[in-house]
Amino acid sequence: MRVLKVIHGFPPDYMAGSEVYSYHLVKELINQNIETYVFTRVENEFHEPYRVYNETFENINIQRVNKPQRDYLYTDKFYDDKMDELFKQYLLKVNPDIVHFGHLSHLSTNLIAIAKELKIPIVYTIHDFWLFCVKGQMVNESGSICQMPSIENCTKCSPYVCKENDVKKVLNHMNKVVNAVDVFVSPSITLKDFFVSQGVDSDRIKYMKYGFNNEKIKFNKKIFLKNDKLNFGFMGRVIPTKGVKVLTDTFKELPNESLSIYGNIGVQKRFLEASNIVFKGSYNNNTINEVLNDIDVLIVPSTWYENAPLVIQEAFLAGIPVITSNIGGMKELVDDGVNGYTFEAGNAQSLGNLIRKISENPTLLNSLKQCRDSVVDIKDDVKSIVKVYKSLV
Repeated sequence: MRVLKVIHGFPPDYMAGSEVYSYHLVKELINQNIETYVFTRVENEFHEPYRVYNETFENINIQRVNKPQRDYLYTDKFYDDKMDELFKQYLLKVNPDIVHFGHLSHLSTNLIAIAKELKIPIVYTIHDFWLFCVKGQMVNESGSICQMPSIENCTKCSPYVCKENDVKKVLNHMNKVVNAVDVFVSPSITLKDFFVSQGVDSDRIKYMKYGFNNEKIKFNKKIFLKNDKLNFGFMGRVIPTKGVKVLTDTFKELPNESLSIYGNIGVQKRFLEASNIVFKGSYNNNTINEVLNDIDVLIVPSTWYENAPLVIQEAFLAGIPVITSNIGGMKELVDDGVNGYTFEAGNAQSLGNLIRKISENPTLLNSLKQCRDSVVDIKDDVKSIVKVYKSLV
């Protein structure tokens, strides 16, 4: 069997959740003797746009297409004729039995139509809401959770200048894109339920949790004493919807507590700084044990319906207690008071009260249920994915 994996970014150039998962998936497919290729993009301002790089990275055959420009029009988020042509050429060259899409942002939504035209079965792993929301996170123009995509709502919310007619055409087009997929894979019930609410037949959506390289992360559960000083931590993109402002506002009111933030941030850092908050910068997933060893309690305070945050499950593998928002895929993973703690999403006071409670008696953390065994191993994940492939081939 020959598989082509399509994702909008791939290591070592991109190391966010969907990219890291795609990397581990592809590595394990190859380990299980599945011939696998990757089609993705890169942003290199020093070379001309649409330059093609064919390379081998850690025994993975990859074609990267250079797309350095980031100032898109609304329609440019969905259509790219040059990307379409390059993808079709690569598809004909590789001649896969399955095309497994991960994300189409920064590529082109017509890639699915091209695969369909060539009668190649299509699997699509859902990483967020992007097929229905240009932002991918279902948040409106004020940063609140959007209740429903619509022509009116999407026009008002779009970060790009557009007219209602543009949005109408895109929504109709994206409906055809969704209908062309043979099987969706959803790592959370939250996303599966949302897709069903948008008219996708539930039989076309397989609920399958993300797989992890469980051997990569070292289990190092700590036993806490009553007077222990805790170091709280955040890992991920330092952007508003990740709840970073809620997090920093909370710690500004808790000057005796310490917070380490692992994630890239630019000049905005000065608006979030406090004496007890340390910005540690970005990190490579290959050195994740060093980051996890620095954290006593991980906080995942996202204000949008996160799918199934990798960082929560990485913390489970390391034996690190987790505090997270009580919505979406985060709530699915963390049962309040059982295997971690949840707080009211977006509420700094709710988070602050919880941190005070834990800091006053860190021994509370010792009774939390360990979840390492609940995290799916990438080997088992790939076996399940291959069954999906074979059912289509």
